Amino acid sequence: MEEAAQVLEVETLIPMLLQNTDNVLASIVTNSSQGSNNSRLKRVTLVGDHFQLPPIIQHMSLVGYSKFDQSLFTRLIRLGVPAILLDQQGRARPEIAALYNWRYNSSSQTLANLPTIYNSKRFKVCNPGLLFTYQLINVEDFQGKGETAPTPYFYQNLGEAEYVVAVYQYMRLRGYPANKISILTTYNGQKHLINDVINRRCKHPLFGRPGRVSTVDKYQGQQNDYVLLSLVRTESVGHLRDIRRLIVALSRARFGLYIFCRHSLFSSCPELKNIFNMLTENDKRPNVLQLVNGEEYNVLDEYESDEMSTDMETWRTVDDRVSGDRIQTIENVTKMGVLVYEAVQGSKK
Repeated sequence: MEEAAQVLEVETLIPMLLQNTDNVLASIVTNSSQGSNNSRLKRVTLVGDHFQLPPIIQHMSLVGYSKFDQSLFTRLIRLGVPAILLDQQGRARPEIAALYNWRYNSSSQTLANLPTIYNSKRFKVCNPGLLFTYQLINVEDFQGKGETAPTPYFYQNLGEAEYVVAVYQYMRLRGYPANKISILTTYNGQKHLINDVINRRCKHPLFGRPGRVSTVDKYQGQQNDYVLLSLVRTESVGHLRDIRRLIVALSRARFGLYIFCRHSLFSSCPELKNIFNMLTENDKRPNVLQLVNGEEYNVLDEYESDEMSTDMETWRTVDDRVSGDRIQTIENVTKMGVLVYEAVQGSKK
């Protein structure tokens, strides 16, 4: 059973009971194996991650008083049932994995990287046109507004939605495949707003739709090469205070992770302060988007493996220094929008 830590306990039991239960119960009552040989169920294997999101329960009383959001997987882990814990990851660049692997470290085990992460050239080259492989981008009020809620709990942030879509457009103009980019957010309202902005801004054939627009909760268990993440809130941290949700959000990207948020709000949250310090390298890394001029994602053929295409041989590596005259700093969403507009107009000519 995959994603077992996100399945309700009662839902986990259902497939176990879909068998000839009379024979099984008879064998228990008689304390013998008679009848149990006819049972189709021989072994149950639960695969999941109890450090990520639990089952989603809307009724807070069932969560607070009945622990209804506890999966069978998490219960067994909590009770000390022996489990096999994976101790190496092969999904993400080492610097992206470092944002969340601390969560899996203990006195007896650490989450390391598979050798392929260090040996494959694909993990060593840059993301063309982007200075960093991951970056936190601060988004101030746009048109005088931060977060809004047209209806209760339907949180939206137009500034972040426009910024995320503009960066997606920029990546497409640089040649990134649309299906390699996912746009994630922490609220359904923002997901709908981002889709509206995409429908309005990405009609030009150069753009198309990204591989996926989804909420973080719905994207658990999935991944993509590049993730653009909108955290939405500007007045309070909201449900991202649950560190498990942020771990899910940070661990979806393989090669590039770009987070759009109100930096001052989330960095001041005690539960999240450690992660946001890592994202900004204790304020040594700028929280404004930095681009690199003169780079293209010039891959002619789609690739499915981690082996580097011959077209990538000319790419800058993540350790290469970039001269200051090639770096373009984007202070806000308006400047990003102007950059994309001018690039589109230039392509028409």
